[in-house]
Amino acid sequence: MSLRNLLSVLCAGALFLSAAALAEPATAPPKPGDPMQPGYHPASDTDEAGLWMMNDKAEDTFKTSPLLVRDAALNAYVRSVMCKLAKDQCADMRLYILDIPYFNAAMAPNGAMQVWTGLLLRAQNEAQLACVLGHEISHYTLRHTLAEWRRAVNTSGAMAVLGIVTAGAGVGLIGLAADYALLGSMMSFSRDEEREADAHGQDLVAAAGYDPAQCAALWQEQMAEEDAEPEHKDGFLFLRTHPANKERLATMQSRAAALPAPAAAPQVDAEALLQATHGFRAAWLGEELNRSHYGQSLILVQALLAADPKSGELQFYLAEVYRRRNEAGDAARAADEYKSAIAAGAPVSAFRGLGLTAMKSGDPAGARDAFQHYLDAAPAADDRAMVEYYIAHLGDHT
Repeated sequence: MSLRNLLSVLCAGALFLSAAALAEPATAPPKPGDPMQPGYHPASDTDEAGLWMMNDKAEDTFKTSPLLVRDAALNAYVRSVMCKLAKDQCADMRLYILDIPYFNAAMAPNGAMQVWTGLLLRAQNEAQLACVLGHEISHYTLRHTLAEWRRAVNTSGAMAVLGIVTAGAGVGLIGLAADYALLGSMMSFSRDEEREADAHGQDLVAAAGYDPAQCAALWQEQMAEEDAEPEHKDGFLFLRTHPANKERLATMQSRAAALPAPAAAPQVDAEALLQATHGFRAAWLGEELNRSHYGQSLILVQALLAADPKSGELQFYLAEVYRRRNEAGDAARAADEYKSAIAAGAPVSAFRGLGLTAMKSGDPAGARDAFQHYLDAAPAADDRAMVEYYIAHLGDHT
């Protein structure tokens, strides 16, 4: 019995308990190289059905996770972008936005799309978000995961592959996400599959009316972040499983230029993305800074500020990056950015940050003044006792 047949038997046995698999009628698989058609569902006696079943179980974990972002308006917005790209196949797809501060999205072979908030924070416009979703949709419709699964089974053995897949059970969503990453790493798509997903994804982006040149722009921005701290590439799962290189960037740029000109001006829709995500941006930026990869965060916040230069909120987070990084000259940079942020209507926390920076710089009068402004503006602040402690221990400097 070949390894593939062994896996088919194992999966078929497990599928005996899969209500979802039994409920859906099987449809004929697409010809090699052709995308699957809407409503496609594999026959239950195949290894592909087993692969779907395991992803069904992983998807159940997402549904009850505390990291699942349940905001109806945000989910409706991201799904609307996904459906513009997927069209008739959107009915076969489920969306899960996960509150994880890393740049990543992935689509399981059963049609479950996961989008991490780190991606939503980094996309500069709707067209860039569409580029990532289009790439993942292409891997799904072209059944690349199945091809890699079969290669992995034939190389490592069915039981070894099954052991890796089931290792994440019961260890929480981070563990599950890590296992998805592990599975993705083990079954990294081939260069040809990546090229195919890039090209097909850009075609979907262009067909939906978006500017395909934004795919290369997003890629370039993420490469800059990764290059800022190459020793911390763990946060770039999308890039890690999709090797970043100049040849690939150049291919995206040339393909965008070669696509037929649209009848109407291509959409970028920066405002639409900003409206959908603005209410979450402060929380996501806080999570981003908590990763403590300040070189990458600096590139990110500076890019966001370039698109929204009058934002006091973004100036505040730029000051926070400098204060927390604490390299030579950062205290002065942080103080300048806090002052600019306050002038631009930043959150009241900017006064606290300015006070902390002044205190560390040996400026007790400046620290006291900033802390007092903070307490006056936020008398019920949770950290009031701590700030009062700082003031009391600054001494009687004027």
